[in-house]
Amino acid sequence: MTALNEAHLDRRAMLTVLGAALAPAAAWAQEWPSKPVNFVVPFPAGGSNDVVARLVGECLRKRLGQSVVVDNKPGANGALGVETTLRAPKDHHTFMVASDSVSLLPLFRNMPWDLARSFIPIAVLSLQPIVVVSAPSTGLKTIQDLQARARGKPDQVSYASSGQGSIQHLVGELFSQNLGVNLLHIPYKGGGQAVNDVIAGQVAVAVLGAAAVLPHIKSGKLNALAVSTRRRSIILPDTPTLAESGAGDIDVPQWSALFATEGTPANVLQTLRRGVDECLTDPGLKQQLLGLSMETVALSPEAFQQRIAQDRERWGRLIKERKIAME
Repeated sequence: MTALNEAHLDRRAMLTVLGAALAPAAAWAQEWPSKPVNFVVPFPAGGSNDVVARLVGECLRKRLGQSVVVDNKPGANGALGVETTLRAPKDHHTFMVASDSVSLLPLFRNMPWDLARSFIPIAVLSLQPIVVVSAPSTGLKTIQDLQARARGKPDQVSYASSGQGSIQHLVGELFSQNLGVNLLHIPYKGGGQAVNDVIAGQVAVAVLGAAAVLPHIKSGKLNALAVSTRRRSIILPDTPTLAESGAGDIDVPQWSALFATEGTPANVLQTLRRGVDECLTDPGLKQQLLGLSMETVALSPEAFQQRIAQDRERWGRLIKERKIAME
């Protein structure tokens, strides 16, 4: 046998072995999902991230032919849910539904992960405006009213948010800076008690997601002063934006998004993205989300990833300028 024939036989043997190794992977890729899909939510049940995860998960069940299990992992300001997702089996059936607040954590603490490096965005599931609200008893009806009062009482006019270092906290600091005033930040653990204290007049205003305050705006217990999006929200069409109110070019919707871990195969990402896109254009689901103060948006994963990077740079500057720390 010649050296050329021996080399030919060696090559055929190598290809046979390689083909045998790749065959299961190819079969697996075609069968995804081969078992229930897991959505890790780094927050308690009942919140906006949990609700949208369950609604989209139920819609996906019908399209993927597998159930979608929502696994709530609250703790450490969202870090526990992130770490749970990263530690999951590498069979690409575990994903994470996270919010802007999770993306902010590495700006405050040294984390071994980062949304930009450790995860791949699949889709933005929902957006809601952040709303500046006050009780009618305060006499504050506009951002200009708030600005005038804060100028007369520096560091005495308070605002509530859902937590130290939250996206609502940062929005409050951003528009305060743009207005040239200093407001006293009162952090709460969630929006429920913050709303109650604003209604009771214990805090002048609150900066919270629309879902937390919309029922109280409709009932007349709260005034909506402004929304944080660049354009007026369809949820509160009569409420001006912060930009319209002279508080600078602010466009900060509160988002929930679905992420895969880095290294997820392209075919899995494509299948899941296609299913989520179909769900988010479903009129019934869109109406359900709208009833919960959540809007849907057509935003590509690439554009969303760029938005995350831009937000990280902006919030990083603000955190340094305002000396903001997370408790």
